[in-house]
Amino acid sequence: MDPKYLEALFAKYPERLTTQHLEELFGLSRNTVYRWLQTGVIPAYQVEKTWLISKDQVKDWVWENRNTLRKGQAPEATEES
Repeated sequence: MDPKYLEALFAKYPERLTTQHLEELFGLSRNTVYRWLQTGVIPAYQVEKTWLISKDQVKDWVWENRNTLRKGQAPEATEES
């Protein structure tokens, strides 16, 4: 994956992503997005019922997991979570 493609993919999104943005970006169901957030697969922070999702962190996460995502596999949870 070319880094320029990654930049173009995320260009239209704001700095703070929503779960709906993740559904659209990755073509995932709502349930999968929440499961990946809750298990720490996608880097994010939860404050009460609100998910704080940084576009830059997700973009870095996509880059780091590009081969796994390309194969259609679910990435492992990050150790930061």
